[in-house]
Amino acid sequence: MLSSISPELFNYIAITFARFKWQLLAWSIFFFVLFIGLQSQIQLKTPSVLVWLAILILFVAIESLVVAAFMFFFQVLPSTREENLAWFKFYRTIEWCETILFTILLPLPIVLFIYAFVRLAI
Repeated sequence: MLSSISPELFNYIAITFARFKWQLLAWSIFFFVLFIGLQSQIQLKTPSVLVWLAILILFVAIESLVVAAFMFFFQVLPSTREENLAWFKFYRTIEWCETILFTILLPLPIVLFIYAFVRLAI
């Protein structure tokens, strides 16, 4: 197994959990619909616990969407199929950009929820 962050590591993780990508996408849609339904019920006198529950549902929806997108992006690395050196370098550059992007995006919804909770609730 690869130990440093690289397209190959992300490819390994995406292949390992590929069977869950459609379920994650479905859960994401479900949580977005649930959040929209809860949002329409929230008023000024709604207990803050229920408001935070709705916000948590929104962040879970975003996180599951990001993880599903991660699996779609990294399930196949185009550079592994390319024999032309110019195209190989091009695909490798794109794969590294995606790796950097998802290294930031994967923990972002969780970090933002924790930040919002600490900043606003405490």
